[in-house]
Amino acid sequence: MTNKVNKTTKTNSINPSIHTIEKIVENTLNILQECKQNAQMSDSSFDEHEKTCHRILEDIHSQHLKIAVAGAIKSGKSTFINSHVGKELVKRGAGVVTSITTRIRKGKKNRANLYFKSWDTINLQLKKALALFPDDISSHDSITENLNNFDIRRKKDREILKKIFHMLSCDFPVTKNGIQPETLLIQHALQGFDACNQLVQSDETCISFESKEFDKYKVFTSDPDRAFYIKDVCLEVYGKTVGPDIEIADCQGADSIDPGQLALIFNYLESSNLIIYCISSRTGLRQADIIFLNQIKNLGLLDNTLFINNCDFSEHENFEDLIKIEANIKKDLEFLEIKQQIFSFSALYNLFKQFKLKGKSKLNKKDKIRLQLWREEKKIVEYCDLQTREFNKFFQEIIDKNRYDFIVLNHFNRLQILLSNLEQHTELFLNLLSSDKEKEKKAIEDLALLEQNALRLESIVANSYQASVQGLKQQVQVNIKNAFIYGSETVLNKTLDYVLNSLVIDVEQYRTWADKSGFNQILYLIFQDFKRKLDLYILENMKPQIKTLVKIQEEEIISFFQSLFDSFQIDLIKDVHTLESENLSNSVMQYNALLSFEKIKKILGLQIPPTVFEAKYTSKIKVNVFADFSLHTLSKMFFSLFKQNNLFSFSPGLDKAAIKIKKENLKLIKIQFRQYYLDLETDYFIPLIDAVTRDFKEKVNERFALYDSYKKEVEHIFALKQSEKQEQKDKIKSIQQNIRQQIHQQI
Repeated sequence: MTNKVNKTTKTNSINPSIHTIEKIVENTLNILQECKQNAQMSDSSFDEHEKTCHRILEDIHSQHLKIAVAGAIKSGKSTFINSHVGKELVKRGAGVVTSITTRIRKGKKNRANLYFKSWDTINLQLKKALALFPDDISSHDSITENLNNFDIRRKKDREILKKIFHMLSCDFPVTKNGIQPETLLIQHALQGFDACNQLVQSDETCISFESKEFDKYKVFTSDPDRAFYIKDVCLEVYGKTVGPDIEIADCQGADSIDPGQLALIFNYLESSNLIIYCISSRTGLRQADIIFLNQIKNLGLLDNTLFINNCDFSEHENFEDLIKIEANIKKDLEFLEIKQQIFSFSALYNLFKQFKLKGKSKLNKKDKIRLQLWREEKKIVEYCDLQTREFNKFFQEIIDKNRYDFIVLNHFNRLQILLSNLEQHTELFLNLLSSDKEKEKKAIEDLALLEQNALRLESIVANSYQASVQGLKQQVQVNIKNAFIYGSETVLNKTLDYVLNSLVIDVEQYRTWADKSGFNQILYLIFQDFKRKLDLYILENMKPQIKTLVKIQEEEIISFFQSLFDSFQIDLIKDVHTLESENLSNSVMQYNALLSFEKIKKILGLQIPPTVFEAKYTSKIKVNVFADFSLHTLSKMFFSLFKQNNLFSFSPGLDKAAIKIKKENLKLIKIQFRQYYLDLETDYFIPLIDAVTRDFKEKVNERFALYDSYKKEVEHIFALKQSEKQEQKDKIKSIQQNIRQQIHQQI
């Protein structure tokens, strides 16, 4: 994407919208000040309106549209980001160069912020990786004893960790799924310790590289050993390369078999407004892509995903070959029921071309030669240039729509409601300032009726809404319990069925190592294999189901409070017929349950409990496994005494151990799922309903509190002299005109 395209788009579509919101807020605050200067018009709601305006200003300056660039390893994600922003911002090259998701935002200067994990977090990760590791790694060390108080900062504990790593890497270097994630995690922790030892603290901390030192951050993000110690990376970039309300993230490759790493990637994807998925034209859609895209589809994120066929010009003999690869990728995507448009272009060519156009000398001699050779493939270049332009246009349309929906439209609607309330408020007082004696008399009668209605409704609300809310809580509790615990299609039963019938622990891959390494060491690998598969199942299957379940319950809560509010509003205005009272009731009783709901979740920081289930190998399970195995061991040892040619082997006991691990964990699954259902209820839904109830009650009571002051204000208005009334009317008409001008502002 060229700078010219970016600049044009920003000037014509981004700044005016946000600027208009800021201008409306500024004018609304001025109007509120004018209203407050008029003693008869002012009430407590004006202070709340001012707070709303200030919160809107904070939101539009703090909210970011999140764009995640994802894909398998070596699909060109980092290169795409560099070409998109027009500079070598993130490191690219051969091998795995993105070891942690790197977020990029606009800043006042170039600054790289690296957020390091705490020592407690690091030690906990290692403890989990070492769960079930045998306690006889040497004659004098006990890993079980040390695990309870394990701390990588101690030299003794690092020595134990080195012995464990040596054993894992030598005895079990590679399985059919690749190097064990636990082995890699231990390796990274050991090899990155010296470089990060002085940077990590007891609490999470941030280290920044600014200005000329900015590029030093790449040493950490491209090195998996150092990246192990980092929780988050955020780059602040000066200039016009990134929009002020945009965050773009370079996600690490999705090829990992480590559920922990995948979970971090998906956490960011779920919070994103747009996903750009890169596919390499050299390889087409790989198995890693298929698995990852199925996960994206299960989480309901496909509608927000764009696909790029990242072309490597050097790999294609001619234009026809490139089109053939593109067609194959489309077929593979259609097989996965993915029908989104795919754009074919070379991110690296676009990057080189931008450097050349800008007259920068960043291209070395080799890259200049590559660029010149690529330009000779005129049909390929023309096609990719066209696809780049189409992508840029499509991408900008999506960004503008998301920006409008998420940053502009929501706040614009909030301001429209607020301004409409003010307009109705002014209209009410203009009518009350009428010189018509009959209107005054009718207004007094209607005011008395309105007061009676308000008192009656206030009593009804006080006596009824608590019972209604209690009924809502009970219904949500029943719905969650039914979805998690009861019935054949519950989350629990689906998980139990997976563990019993689908989760296969392949002990065959360990049999050749069993006699050499011993039962303890093999048992460690069997358990980690089981745990990893269960974690992946939870991530790929259970998490989407829980997300859907929570969304349905949230929609019911929103609908409940909106309906409750609407029913109170109908009761209030049933017997009030004058324009004045209708205006009052409409102004008073406007409510948006969705806006209140989302605001409350943000303020409370409410999030769905993260852990559904974690496989465990308790001391009880270990005793049971070894008890079953002991009988087998004794019989084989006894038999081998009489058969000299019979070699003693642990391998037949591995099948029993795997079955025992599954059966014992089935019991734990039932306990933990029930606990999760309770956590979801008590730590998420109940606090959420209670908070919405408080907000609802405050809104209703706030409106009721106005009636008493309103009555006094009206009586004061009726007592004014005609000349004073006219002066008041002129002021209010001026205010009303300003309000209407703001209401008709366009974004």
